[in-house]
Parts: sequence; C-alpha cells; structure tokens
Amino acid sequence: MADACTDWQWAEMGFGETTVTLDETITRLATAADALAEFEAPLVAGMDRFAGYHRRFAGALERAGTDPAWITATDRDSCHRAWFEFHENLIASLGLAR
Repeated sequence: MADACTDWQWAEMGFGETTVTLDETITRLATAADALAEFEAPLVAGMDRFAGYHRRFAGALERAGTDPAWITATDRDSCHRAWFEFHENLIASLGLAR
C-alpha cells in the first residue's frame, strides 16, 4: 500500500525515473484492498471498531478510476486515509507506540 501510494505521488510530481500509470496503481491498490478485506474480517469478529475500513478503501479505489485524487488526497476519504486510519487503529489496539 505504502509503496503504491508513494510511487503514484512521485510519478504525479514528475520525480524519479519510473513512470507509474493510473491503471498500474489501481491494480496494486486492488491487491491491497483484497488483503485488507481478509485481514479485517477476523479483527471485526473481536473488535467492532475495525468494521468498514475495507468498504471505505474499496469505495475510494473505485472512484480513483475517474478521479485519481481518491488515491492519496487528504481532503476526502481516500485510499491512503482509510489505510492510514486502519493502521493507526491497529497500532493502538496492539498497545504499540510509533
């Protein structure tokens, strides 16, 4: 997830030598969405607060096909935002510190 978003952001800004297309990024993020769905299900069985992250991520990914801002934008419930909030919730639930 992080690599896909970073590669996309670098490409959008014109940095680096690697060109990453929107389709490639969406394909990579779809793999992350599948993993999130599998990971979310057992978490929700133990803690309801993990419900909805996959729905949010998948919804943003669907919108990204016509508006790439849905990949990493901070002004909406983008793929990056949903994943980041999931990650933060997981860290807090495990009692870990960054």
